[in-house]
Amino acid sequence: MFDIPDLMRVAQDLSRHAAARQAVIAENIAQADTPGYRARDLPDFAATLHKGHLRTTRPLHLGASHGAAPLSPQIDRAAPTYSPSGNTVSLEREMMRAARTQQAHDMALATYGSARAILRSALGR
Repeated sequence: MFDIPDLMRVAQDLSRHAAARQAVIAENIAQADTPGYRARDLPDFAATLHKGHLRTTRPLHLGASHGAAPLSPQIDRAAPTYSPSGNTVSLEREMMRAARTQQAHDMALATYGSARAILRSALGR
């Protein structure tokens, strides 16, 4: 009956991206001592948003369930050089990524909450 406004949809997508990226960062940190492990990362949210993926606009549109295509982690080509064990995980770099990702998630939740409050006030609730 009612569609979700685009602003709220983008906030939801950003929140999902941040959660998926935090999971990849946590896996990198967990594998920091594994010989030969290569750090992975997700593409930036802006790159995935403007990549031109087809999006469903109705539940049965294009035969998809809902939302955009799932993100898959890729080997981080910008990772620092190998350690003597062949591992490319830098704990300092991963902690910085985690902090930036947390900020993006917080921004998405604040944006979604503000949009919801505006909708509620417009509906008189």
